[in-house]
Amino acid sequence: MIMWYILLRNAFKLFVMRWRYTYWYGAKGEVLTDAVMNQLIAAYPEFYGKYSPAQLENYKNQARGKLGLDCSGFITLISGIFGASFQIWEKCVNKTDVVHCTAGSFLFKLGHCGLDIGYGYVMHIGSMGETITISKIQDVGFTDAGQLPNYNYEGALNV
Repeated sequence: MIMWYILLRNAFKLFVMRWRYTYWYGAKGEVLTDAVMNQLIAAYPEFYGKYSPAQLENYKNQARGKLGLDCSGFITLISGIFGASFQIWEKCVNKTDVVHCTAGSFLFKLGHCGLDIGYGYVMHIGSMGETITISKIQDVGFTDAGQLPNYNYEGALNV
């Protein structure tokens, strides 16, 4: 089993290079070309349909050439665990609420996920036009937490 702090190491490696990443719903780390972005827009009309053509064009201009991630893509990249946020949540063990979780825990609320980095903070990538960010857990509204499978949480603290 892999130690929990490897998740934090992997997350912070991406965070220091966050200028390379942008949120793009459905993306799992691929380079955002026009073809890739158009394919994802066509695959997820329920998400992209809420944006006007002008807004989508602005997002495409900002994202072109960067590595695209959505929230579950971020977790996949740092953990190697694949799936949408709810699918990753279903794989978690030792589920609890965010008050009782430990650093390295997977944080979940319907439609969004992130990684508890300790001291009441979460690393995540949240919405169009954003990159990987650190936020207070309470500000994002996460309610549930769990430990990712195949990770050893021995020594992880609730700080």
